[in-house]
Formats: sequence, structure tokens, C-alpha cells
Amino acid sequence: GGLRVCRRAAKAGERARCRRSAPRCAATGTSGAEAVIAAVSGSLMSASSTVTGLGLLAFIVLVHEAGHYLAARLQGIRVKDFSIGFGPKLVGWIPKNSETQFTLRLLPLGGFVAFPEDREIDENTGEERKLNDPNLLQNRPVRDRAIVISAGIVANIVLAYAAIFASVNIIGVPRFEYKPGVVVSQLSDAKGAGASAGLKRGDIILALDGQAVKPSPDCAKELATLIRGSQGRELLFDVKRSDGEQVALRVTPRCCTPSGDAVAGIQLSPNARVGRVMPSNPFDALALSSQEFSRLADQTIGGLVSIVKNTNGDATKNLSGPVGVISMGADLARNDQTALLVFMAVISLNLALINALPLPGLDGGQMAFILVEALSGRPVPQRVQESVNRAALVLLLLLSGSLLIGDIEKLGSMGNMIDKR
Repeated sequence: GGLRVCRRAAKAGERARCRRSAPRCAATGTSGAEAVIAAVSGSLMSASSTVTGLGLLAFIVLVHEAGHYLAARLQGIRVKDFSIGFGPKLVGWIPKNSETQFTLRLLPLGGFVAFPEDREIDENTGEERKLNDPNLLQNRPVRDRAIVISAGIVANIVLAYAAIFASVNIIGVPRFEYKPGVVVSQLSDAKGAGASAGLKRGDIILALDGQAVKPSPDCAKELATLIRGSQGRELLFDVKRSDGEQVALRVTPRCCTPSGDAVAGIQLSPNARVGRVMPSNPFDALALSSQEFSRLADQTIGGLVSIVKNTNGDATKNLSGPVGVISMGADLARNDQTALLVFMAVISLNLALINALPLPGLDGGQMAFILVEALSGRPVPQRVQESVNRAALVLLLLLSGSLLIGDIEKLGSMGNMIDKR
């Protein structure tokens, strides 16, 4: 654009000045091209990362539904539809000599396996009659149905272990060397008490009210507990900046939340250096993988218990829906691709655990119906199951909508933070 301006100026009789300014114009044009290339490149990387996050979630769902499908087909049970996603069908395919339709739908945020109904309407009488086909899921014994219903959960657990095993063999197992202090990993509230007092991301809190923070895996949790229980009184933080400068900051947490906690608006993590331990042989790899799997499973269960105990507290803010999962996967794809396998394991474990809950509409809820049938000797009436599942579906849709709104708000907050930087 700059060179065209120079030519217009030359036509107006300012040839000499144009020659002097031409190099500057040319340089400006080059910088503009570089900016465009950088913007396009950044957009492509962002799109690629989002596709990675979306693909990761879709793959985890695919494995879950494949568990149901394979458990059914290996027992000769008929399957009507194997679908990835919800909403309108984009593509569908029925293999030769098969009645199962494989479909990809508009919203790849879940999936389902559908089975043929065990009832049909008689065309002549208009009455409903039960089908006696032994290959229908509903006509199979309790054990067969339990295997099919639980197979999705089992598949996700196997996927989680496989992802951890691959991670252990590719990048090793993290080993933490803990140092004194706690790191301010994030300012969760830009106008909170911590930020107002001068705390910055990356600061290391060495002491609270003169008491040194000793190195340990639980030091961040312990310090957070002290802050929450401060009742809003002034706290003295001894802080070490990222450049080595040490300062004393007085922080007065805001008091109090409905649960009685004081809040400083900061997120804390242990001050640790992470190393990697590689397995020395296949048996060592299995042992390390089992340890990591156990650790992640304990954290997943502990997180769910914490959410249940603090339904009105801050724990529920950590809940994320599919959009949040895709966003986290995209962030990892951009910044730390080596962590994607562990992220896959965590999400797969979460999906298995949530589906195992004895709630209507989930695999655990269907298992509860089967358990009642096994104990009582007769199945729960179909109408009762349909009514319970219908009510549960409404609640799940409301929860999904709430999580979607929360995910969008979080993404908006992240965008605002990036803009301010």
C-alpha cells in the first residue's frame, strides 16, 4: 500500500521526497505482509489445536460406545445404530449383511448405541405385542445385559490405562523435587485481595505470618486452608519474585463466602521441579503405569467426592462440559503435546466414573435397574423405566446447558485476560 501512495505523490510533483520515503514505504509493506502471515499462521495453529481437542474427545466417546457395541455383537445381540455425536445425521453407512447403521452426527460431543425395540404394533389389531427374538437385548438374561451395559465403562478404563502406559514409555513418569514455598500459579480474580495487594503470577510465597512454608506435596492445600480460615483478617506474606527480589505483602482476604471461607482470589501450587523417570524394562513399565493409573484414579474419585460435598462452593466451578474439555485439549495441543496422553487418560477415567454413577440416564442407572431385577426376580416395569429416564434426561440436558454456559464464560474470561496482556 505504501508504494502506491509514493507513486501518487510523484505524479503530484514530489518525486524527490517520494524517493526518500520509498524504502520506508517498502519496509512498511513487508511488515504488513509478515503480520498477515503471522496472523494466518496463528489462526491455523489455533484451528488445528481445536480440531485436536475435538478429535480427542470424539475418540474417547468412540471407545466408550465401541465397548457397548462389541460386547453386544460378540454375544450375538442385535444393534440398530452406532452413532458418534448428537443431532441431525451428517453421514450414515450400513455394512453389507448388517442391520447396524453407523452414523456421524452434527454435534460430536457424545454418542450412543441403540438397540431394536422388543415391542411392535400389530398392523391388523393396532395392539402392542412383545417380540420373542432371543437376539434382542431386552430378551437376554440379566448377565448378558449387564455385560453390555458395563462394557462402555470397562472400555474407558482400558483406554485410560493404555494411554498411561504409552505415556510412561514415551516420556516417562514425573518425579517432583519439592522446594520451600508455594507458587502463585494463577490470579483467579484480577481484582481480588491477592492481586490488589501486589501478588503476581509466578510469585513464590515463602512464609505466612512468619511461619515458613515447608516443602511438601500438600503445602499448597495447607496454605489455601489457612487462607480460607482466616476470617478476613490481614495476612503477612513473605514473597519471592521471579527475578529473585523478596518483598513482604499484606493481604486481607475477602470474607466470607456462604460456606464461611475467606477468599484471596489466587490459585496455588507446590514449588516443585519436575523430573522424568523412564522405565528400564517392560515389567518396570507395567509397575510404573499401574502406580500412575492408581494415582490418577484416586485423584478422579477424590475430585468427584469434593464436588458432591461442596455443591454450593468453589468446587463446582471446576466442572467443565464438552466445550471446556475441547478447550483444555486445544491448550495442551498448542503448549504441551506430551501431556495429551495423560489428559486422554484423565478424561477417559472421568467419563467411566460419571457413567458408573447409579443415576437414571447413565450406564450406572441402567445397571441399577438390572440389579433390582436380579434381586426381585422380575424386571422393573418398562413404563417406570421410561418415566425415570425421561425425567433424568431433562435434568441432564439442564446440567449440560449449565456447563456449556460456564464453559463459554470461562473462554470469555480467558479471552479478556489475553486481550489485556
